[in-house]
Amino acid sequence: MSTDISAATPISFTPPPDTDHGTTVGVARVLVVDDEVGMRALSCAIIGSMGFQSIAVNTGEEAIEVFKAQQAKQEPISAVVMDLALPGGMSGLETTDHLREIDPRVLVIASSGYLQQNARAAAIERGFAGILPKPYTPERLIAELRWVLTRK
Repeated sequence: MSTDISAATPISFTPPPDTDHGTTVGVARVLVVDDEVGMRALSCAIIGSMGFQSIAVNTGEEAIEVFKAQQAKQEPISAVVMDLALPGGMSGLETTDHLREIDPRVLVIASSGYLQQNARAAAIERGFAGILPKPYTPERLIAELRWVLTRK
């Protein structure tokens, strides 16, 4: 097993005091599920800059384990950024379905390089809280997380 960001280890930091992202959602814990180490690292850095905690995993199976563990510790996940195209084991859609069995109110943002920007209505109809087409900018991830977390 490698010692990269794929480990299910919380990554968090507080942004500099002059950084104001205008969020009113308080402290959030965001689970990032992506098989690409670069996307996990980028997402965690952006989430950390918002003052939120991030946990990064690279498989659906790991996501389910972490999600359950966070609930058991009374530190539930606020939102999940889910890559829909996870190779190998469980797909992003299957993982999302399993997370919903654990907590039907889970907020999952669908992320994929195959999503069209105008796919928001279909994704929300499927039960996703938001949509994040890849590649995305820091501003786009911040805006989507704010939108999802303030709607709940």
